[in-house]
Amino acid sequence: MTRYKIFLQAFLLFLLLSGLSCARKVERHYVRWVIDGDTVVIETGDHVRYASINAPEIPHEGEPGEPFGLVAKRLNNRLVKGKAVLLEIAEEPRDRFGRLLAYVFLPDGTFVQEELVGQGLAFVCYLPPNLKYYARLLETERRAIKAGRGLWGEDLFRGEPYYLGNRRSRRFHRPGCPYGRRTSLRNRVIFKDMKQAFFEGYCPCKKCRPWPGRGR
Repeated sequence: MTRYKIFLQAFLLFLLLSGLSCARKVERHYVRWVIDGDTVVIETGDHVRYASINAPEIPHEGEPGEPFGLVAKRLNNRLVKGKAVLLEIAEEPRDRFGRLLAYVFLPDGTFVQEELVGQGLAFVCYLPPNLKYYARLLETERRAIKAGRGLWGEDLFRGEPYYLGNRRSRRFHRPGCPYGRRTSLRNRVIFKDMKQAFFEGYCPCKKCRPWPGRGR
């Protein structure tokens, strides 16, 4: 590596750290292991969950996993395994499982969540108060949907005649889901298919699990 490239990388790292530090706590860590498309283990032993996105599940505990789950894990491996990363700790720093919630950046400025979403290997989820990059990630998701990248190019988004969305929680449900049916008329929105719901920034209910539909 030339002295110029070393200087350039150091300068980019300085700019990134300076910009992020003005917002909230930023930590530099080393990724020891990649669990799946949105979770890694760092050198401290902490499990880090990528804030604001969900990647498809991989096979585990006898469950078959979801389409593109292993593809998302492979991309995450290429991006971060064995590398230094910058963790911008999310507004709510821990989830109910005790995992650290963070926005993950590479030293060159690459936003890891955005890379996964942009390749159609993860989708955006509205999870207050961790909303700093929600709008940016949603725009990236919309571009991926329009381009048919990754999971967006597959027939995985139909199965029900329509889906119920909740404007307040920004979750969507199967028509018969009790959680969806309890949504007030003021907050209820109807989507003709799941892809429309994702495009509007909604993510699937974890109880009725509407995604994936066909092609599973």
